Amino acid sequence: MSHIAVKHRKLTITVLAGLGVYLALFYAVRLPTIEQVTGHTFRRVDYWQFLLLPEMLLSVWFGDPAEFALLDRLPVLGLAALIVAYSAALGWLLLAALRMDRALTRLEAFVFATAVGLATVSTYTLAAGLLGWLRNPMAFALPAVLSMAAFSNLWLRRAAERETQADQQESSLRRQRSPSRKVATAEDRAPADWLDARWLWLAAPFLAVIVLGGALPPVDFDVREYHLQAPKEFFGNGRVGFLPHNVYANMPLGSSMFALLAMSITGNWWLGALVGKTVIALTAPLTALAILAAGRRLHSNSAGIVGAVLYLGTPWVTDVATAGLAESPLAMYSFLAIYAGVLLPTMRTNVVLAGYLAGAAAACKYPAVLFVVLPLLGWTAFGRGEAYDSPDGGRSQDPSGGKGWFDRFYVGLRSRWKPVAALLCAAALGGGLWYVKNWFFTGNPTYPLLFKVFGDSTGTWTPASNAQWDRVHYPEVVSVAALARDLGRVFLTSEWLSPLLFPLGLLAVAARRPRRTELVLVGYFAWFIVCWWLLTHRIDRFWIPSLAVVAVLAGIGVSWSDRVLWRRAFLVLFAATSLASLLVAASPAPGKYQRFFLPLQRARTDPLRVDAWHRHFNAHPPEGVLLLVGDAAVFDLDVPILYSTCFDATPLRILAGAASPEERRRRLAEAGVSHVLVHWGEIARYRATYGFDPWVQPALFDELAAQEVLLPLPPIENHSARAYRAVPPQVPPAR
Repeated sequence: MSHIAVKHRKLTITVLAGLGVYLALFYAVRLPTIEQVTGHTFRRVDYWQFLLLPEMLLSVWFGDPAEFALLDRLPVLGLAALIVAYSAALGWLLLAALRMDRALTRLEAFVFATAVGLATVSTYTLAAGLLGWLRNPMAFALPAVLSMAAFSNLWLRRAAERETQADQQESSLRRQRSPSRKVATAEDRAPADWLDARWLWLAAPFLAVIVLGGALPPVDFDVREYHLQAPKEFFGNGRVGFLPHNVYANMPLGSSMFALLAMSITGNWWLGALVGKTVIALTAPLTALAILAAGRRLHSNSAGIVGAVLYLGTPWVTDVATAGLAESPLAMYSFLAIYAGVLLPTMRTNVVLAGYLAGAAAACKYPAVLFVVLPLLGWTAFGRGEAYDSPDGGRSQDPSGGKGWFDRFYVGLRSRWKPVAALLCAAALGGGLWYVKNWFFTGNPTYPLLFKVFGDSTGTWTPASNAQWDRVHYPEVVSVAALARDLGRVFLTSEWLSPLLFPLGLLAVAARRPRRTELVLVGYFAWFIVCWWLLTHRIDRFWIPSLAVVAVLAGIGVSWSDRVLWRRAFLVLFAATSLASLLVAASPAPGKYQRFFLPLQRARTDPLRVDAWHRHFNAHPPEGVLLLVGDAAVFDLDVPILYSTCFDATPLRILAGAASPEERRRRLAEAGVSHVLVHWGEIARYRATYGFDPWVQPALFDELAAQEVLLPLPPIENHSARAYRAVPPQVPPAR
């Protein structure tokens, strides 16, 4: 054995030892969320017990007694697939208009077209809602028919062109003296492409979990408070407008428009919500396909396979995708925006595509402006070469004439104003309508953010509510100790991490010489984490969209060595950790609902998912409106309601504030309120975190009961909420 071989073997053993240490620490991490369920210490390694006790998983998936239903998912899955397929066709038309479709591989063209189409469908649904067209079938049918006709026409033309090109190539081959073609052998393959495509099947179980979980009704608080509740209210109102009682519903909700679209198509808010939630879930496998394509472009097919499987197999990814949260589509749009702006060869149209997708990300959540739009703007202005304006992409000459660095910087910046303007215009098209909507309704395009700059023309957002918001949505502690603790969460202790993602990503830059593009991806991930730590309230799922970039680096990191020892060890770890992550993704935990095979009608009223008082009022509808105090996760209620988030004015205070008992009864009656539900458990949680109206106290309801404004209903055992019947005002006797 040569000296070089011995040295490389030692290095491989060192890397494997380091990886072993990380995995030992990784699986020794305690999981407080699971400990709430089990009641005892639970570490990541303990998930392996589900292999020995599969009946525990089966009871979660099928219920107890077991029930099995899949056919009732067909309308949900079918309509979700139809929306995605239509979006792919529409996006391909737009890519063809930019003349980008032929510059991409087939896989790249598919993922970019689908993302562009989904963003366009979302924006159109918002526009239709603002115009009050949600109940007009032609508002959706006519554009669909016209766009599909254009798609069919272009598809047939391209098919004819491909047939002509094939005939020309065949004729050229026939004219050659030696028509034989060389057959590719194993020796002809790139050394990096050592991983067979069949390893992609490791992602299949995670895909099943995502699809089945995406079609289930929601359990996440944010989803039931606004991600699905807001489109439900828009659909009920027949238009998209300003909702003064739900501040979150007035933020960018680009991912929620798929539910609103499905509600408008089906005329059913419940079915439409499940369809929209499923479309959101499907953005996770679309992101994995984008990672597969990026790995192929940057390095090899093997890099793409590893990155895609690791991403889809990250429990955090499956969790946010199946929950219906905005982070899943945000990750797709963000990664593809970076893909278009940084990874693809320099072209004039790339910056338009990158800007449009960055705008689509900003249409999902405000933080995307920091996470995606700003770094792309900086890259376009300062990082990319001179020239989007020269025919060869700026490779032929230096516009600064070889002057010093300041001159090159100044001249380069001056020459890039066109791509910067194109990026901003495209971003405005991709997500700007949400900001225009808020400016129109509230005078603040970033409502409720930047209140001190723009104010609020509606009067619903006050300095007090803004101070309450700022107090809980910005970091409390900025210190070295806090930074170390939070970085530890990102790289090791956050509960739903992948065991190989960060170690392999580190190998991409530490065990081999990284290329400039890979360093840019590292810089982008660092930017994302810095913004998350300095400018948000540091919820873990806020940085999950950055994992797509880490997955690309992890796929590349696998290729740091081509030695048999490393490859065999990696494949063992790849298979074993994928199984471990699947156990995490498919196992019960607080905040998860995994009745994958329960009939949807049963899931709609399942006590594991729906609050007992909500089930009571759905089964016994009140004569009038149900007024809720402290309860904002109201999506499952199928009765008329009044409610508010913890940041908005409590409706009860408006109706039953400082007034006489008879005036209180009159105001409640005028608002149509027949029942009141006050959730003391939620109020206590708010007061320990976000804050809540101090006027709401048990003594207030004792007073209202003593005044016979409200009459208490019998309580539900072991439930912290109390319900009341509103007493109608006294009717004056007839003369």
